[in-house]
Amino acid sequence: MLKRLPNVKIVELTGGYTNMTLLIEGIDMKRIAKIYHVKNTDAKTEISALALLSHSGVTPRVYDFFEQDEWLFVMLDYVPGVNAQMILDQDGLDQGRRIYGQLGKYLAREVHCIKRDNKDTELPVIMKSAVAEDGLEFIPNGIKSMANEILSTPDHGEQTLIHGDYGPHNVMLGNDTLFILDWEWAGWGNPLFDVSWVVWFVHLHYPDMAKELSGAFLSTYTEHTNIQITHDLIRTYATSKVLQIMNRIKNAHPDVQKEWLRRLEWTLHTNFIVNE
Repeated sequence: MLKRLPNVKIVELTGGYTNMTLLIEGIDMKRIAKIYHVKNTDAKTEISALALLSHSGVTPRVYDFFEQDEWLFVMLDYVPGVNAQMILDQDGLDQGRRIYGQLGKYLAREVHCIKRDNKDTELPVIMKSAVAEDGLEFIPNGIKSMANEILSTPDHGEQTLIHGDYGPHNVMLGNDTLFILDWEWAGWGNPLFDVSWVVWFVHLHYPDMAKELSGAFLSTYTEHTNIQITHDLIRTYATSKVLQIMNRIKNAHPDVQKEWLRRLEWTLHTNFIVNE
């Protein structure tokens, strides 16, 4: 990085799980650099998704990307603001309603409005499918059977751009701005993947506010779309998403696997609050 951009100040940022994230200062304007191994397909997914959204005004723009010594450097515009989850954790329910209302509006209006159709953008196609057996031996057979039964309902609806990990943890808020970050898990898929993940997240992490925050999110989301949203669909697509993550952590520490197994069981038995 310093060979390409001499005389800059580099500050490592926290929060990245699959890459190193740096703040670059000392050039014409601040930039963010994400560093991946060149074989990491998530990086190429984020570049493709951000290119598709380059004129949206709600995502950072890709300024440049280049490879060096088996590493891929992705240079992004720096976006100011405060992480929305931090605001939620500090200010509670009233701010939470406002944040989740914004999450619903921007997801429907800026992301799910982009239909797959015949676009040439190279993004993975994300399907709701049965539990793969290979590498998931840490899931007991009884839980696999229950998950497969829930996932047996047919896919329906058109494919749109989906973020893949949408929620307050990946949103930066400014005075009059909202930026959606971290598109490594993006793809073409049913918009219910994103919708269910927001509802799942709030029920898992903010159970005392789940009804109010889910209601604020779904109220503004459904103002901009006619997608059917029910408890059963939320549970189905949340189950699929949890299993997608479990496939990513097949080689992780057993404690990590145990935690996601707990979350899978919790997902299968949770009554997600949705005004049907």
